[in-house]
Amino acid sequence: MEVGLHANMCDTETQRIAQALHSPLEAISKELSNDYSGTMEHLWIDIELLDNRGPYSFRFQKKVGGTSPDRLTGIVPGVFENVGHYSVMPDIAELLYIPPDSVVDYVLQLIYRSTTVLIEKQKMLSGFDAERFRSDFLAVCKKHGYDMKSYIGWD
Repeated sequence: MEVGLHANMCDTETQRIAQALHSPLEAISKELSNDYSGTMEHLWIDIELLDNRGPYSFRFQKKVGGTSPDRLTGIVPGVFENVGHYSVMPDIAELLYIPPDSVVDYVLQLIYRSTTVLIEKQKMLSGFDAERFRSDFLAVCKKHGYDMKSYIGWD
């Protein structure tokens, strides 16, 4: 399964945050791209750094085209099969005041917390190993030096 974590939905106020997230999310996505069983071939999680609407809830689609009207980022031209995708929306006001060296940890923790939806949808995903994916997510983050539990204010 190919994993894509993207922070491309931003405005001028949050552009610096999106830029800070780009390399870490790309590296973590690459390492998380493994076989987790089930029918899902692609998992796209967008971090929305806009304050104009709520996040997209989890959807599983058999075919997704690169010009999809939902405009989730990470979709390149072409047709992809068996795609799970959703978005995560941090509290923008809080995110703007977090020390720059804690932004990645904060966002990774939000992503990790959001992956509980994959446990809820396991049956729909025909054997997708959500627990292993979540475990790998934590291990990969730690390998890259991100200790999400160190974020002040979160347990």
